Amino acid sequence: MSSKIPILFRNLPKTVYIQTSQYSVATNKVKLKNKGPLLISCKRKALDHYADMYYKKLDEVPLVSRGWTHLKSKGDYFTVHPMPIDVIEEKTYKFEELDINSNMFEALKKEGIKELTEFQYRAIQQVKQGSHVLLAAETGCGKTLSYLLPIVQNLIDNKATDANTPKAVVLVPNRELAHQVGEVARILGESVGVKTKVVVGGKTKSIMMNAVFEDIDILVATPGALGKLSTVGIYKLHEVEYMVLDEADTLIDDSFVDRMESLIKRVPKSQIILVSATLPKKLPPVLTPIEQTIKQVVSPRIHKPQLNITQKFLRLTKSQKPAQLLELAKNNAHPMLIFTNKNETCNWLALFLRENGVNCANINGDQNFAIRIDQWNKFVAGEAKILSSTDVGSRGLNTIQVKHVLNYDFPMYAADYLHRIGRVGRLGSPASCRVTNFVAGFPEIKMVQQIELAIRRNEAIENVDGNITNLVQRKIARRQREEAV
Repeated sequence: MSSKIPILFRNLPKTVYIQTSQYSVATNKVKLKNKGPLLISCKRKALDHYADMYYKKLDEVPLVSRGWTHLKSKGDYFTVHPMPIDVIEEKTYKFEELDINSNMFEALKKEGIKELTEFQYRAIQQVKQGSHVLLAAETGCGKTLSYLLPIVQNLIDNKATDANTPKAVVLVPNRELAHQVGEVARILGESVGVKTKVVVGGKTKSIMMNAVFEDIDILVATPGALGKLSTVGIYKLHEVEYMVLDEADTLIDDSFVDRMESLIKRVPKSQIILVSATLPKKLPPVLTPIEQTIKQVVSPRIHKPQLNITQKFLRLTKSQKPAQLLELAKNNAHPMLIFTNKNETCNWLALFLRENGVNCANINGDQNFAIRIDQWNKFVAGEAKILSSTDVGSRGLNTIQVKHVLNYDFPMYAADYLHRIGRVGRLGSPASCRVTNFVAGFPEIKMVQQIELAIRRNEAIENVDGNITNLVQRKIARRQREEAV
């Protein structure tokens, strides 16, 4: 595990659990009579890959996608099959194994949650110890409960003493996620008398003019809204004991970091909890003083493509994509999430499907919040079976109703792919979830090759970086330098 952790974190105190199975990375290529389950199938059977096939570190690994840069490769494909559940299923824990109020467990059971995963159990134990902690695991594994359960437990006898003075703050990057986390906190809190408030942007001026003062134990907020409202004194942060950065890889992205840093400086005595689906490459300067004290709970599947869902990769030309899209959409009977890379494409795709008789909602960063939440609610309520979205819909949202993800535009960055496919195969998701990937451009092919290689080697995808803004800025700067030569 340590070789997969960025240099920044390698020497820090940590709690890393490692799941051992027949899929542990091996260093020798072996040919077995029993090859294990079929993991990758394709047109050329010689390139099929089985779960018990391993490669030496310096071996050249055969890839289906290696020849996809040639135009004659259009129409080629490969499929990653889900592994049997008895192979990938991890140990679970009963609620009674934790020193947590039984009322919360009863509340969770009513929501259909009856046990804890290995990651959740380890994470809860670490958060309860009071140290700064990094919780890093694949999307959809229940990280929200991992920090909320111990926080709510500790607040039962340590409630807020003044109005609008929370004991815990949970920062999230978008409004949809704020309401989602707030709902989980509300369910847990109501069972033990801990009160939750959600604050998001869009109505900050109205809140300032008509401020409501009430008892708040947990405040879930977006950085911009909380920054404004705490600056004018509507919310006071001097008693905050827990500061959670949910989707931390996004919150310490260059597009968020300034607003986030100013809030962290105002809670110097709080326990910092970083929650992320990717390991940060580096921490912002405001967290430098606590770097050496951050402990970690890291899933062994971090940065690995999920193996509990079907993933199909199709080599297409750009002109073939609309027809393929329409065929999939018209044959779709279950909630389906379609990702594009640009807002314009997201809007076009929804309009294209509607014009062809397919009801489709859409959300992207260009929409105001009222429209975005209306479209999201139509999808959640089942009024539209299909949702067209940019990556605004790939981070953190609980999409357990979704059965099929389509990457109409294949993502340019590994972190985006991991987040997108994490919308299916989650705790509580329906069985037989799948992902379909349209692969057209050369940069997309390069990314597919990295993913296929990681799956065949049973290793993490290399160079996963959640700071997408920084990656884009570096790419633009590099292009400008090349043009200037």
